[in-house]
Amino acid sequence: MKTAPEISVIMSVYNGEEYVAEAVESILNQTFSDFELIVIDDCSTDTTGEILKRLAERDERVKVHPNEVNLRLPSSLNKAISLARGRYIARMDADDIALPERLERQYAFMEAHPNVALSSCRFMTLKNGVISSGGCGGKCDSASIKALLLVTNPILHPGIIAKADAIRELLYDKTFTCTEDMELWTRFVMAGYEAEILPEYLMIYRLHDKQITETTLEKQHREVVAIQKRYLGTLLAPMSDAQEAFYIRGVYFRENTDVAKFLEFFKWLKAVNRKTKSFDKTALHYAMFEILAEYKRKGIAKKELIGAMLAFGIPFLAAELPARKKRARADGLRCIASAGKAGLKHTGGTLEFPTFSK
Repeated sequence: MKTAPEISVIMSVYNGEEYVAEAVESILNQTFSDFELIVIDDCSTDTTGEILKRLAERDERVKVHPNEVNLRLPSSLNKAISLARGRYIARMDADDIALPERLERQYAFMEAHPNVALSSCRFMTLKNGVISSGGCGGKCDSASIKALLLVTNPILHPGIIAKADAIRELLYDKTFTCTEDMELWTRFVMAGYEAEILPEYLMIYRLHDKQITETTLEKQHREVVAIQKRYLGTLLAPMSDAQEAFYIRGVYFRENTDVAKFLEFFKWLKAVNRKTKSFDKTALHYAMFEILAEYKRKGIAKKELIGAMLAFGIPFLAAELPARKKRARADGLRCIASAGKAGLKHTGGTLEFPTFSK
């Protein structure tokens, strides 16, 4: 007789009374039912504990484990991983919403792609009642994800599902408290595991002022530098001090849109990769082209943009530009279809969730 579920969904929450019930309900309302939801209450001082207790009493799949001391997110997630019984481990945050078919679609994807150890999904963002699509037009294959990790974090943390054995082997590094997800993804890749993105819109990612990404920018800078010194240094070559200074401001966070330095850095990446062959050439070009697209959105001069684009070569541009438009259009249609299927609708500029209770 089977006792372990196929999927263990893990969540850590600290003072999440405003949204945690909605997040848990969205998991309980999944079309895929063979899961357990392990929730670590990281010493909440509001009514989070009471809310979780009521939910656990209502549905035995909800397993609540209060911490005796505040462990913070990485250590709490490692605790949840140690308790997980499923073949797959999926993440969920206490302020996000999983669309009803999330687990069903992600489980099917992982079963159909045994070479993939970790995958995420497309998502919609929700801020102040307004919903938008995220990630339109981005590539989803493992070679592109590996290259994108050089310059950004393309994987939605609360939207991942992974093979339990792989995530137990690596675990979260508790010293990274702002970028613990990206730190883990880079180690996944360096360990030889494949990561992909399922191009289906299965999550609603809530944006609000309390998020780590809005409050600890300087700490993020330090952590990203540490991660990329190891990732680039292992797979390509160590960055010089000048490259490192430009990388954090001009590539990862795009605060300094210096096109000349961008092209210098790109030239260096290509030269080193020709020796190491760590990254697919087209994927490396694609990753850096994504950063140039961010430069464009920040308003660099048209002459500079054209000059920078030419550095990618005509063959790449001739293939990528029409493909990018095609991907963006397909993603837009998927997003609209997913929103409609989940019963999401706009009313007077706000978003209603008719199937999710709060």
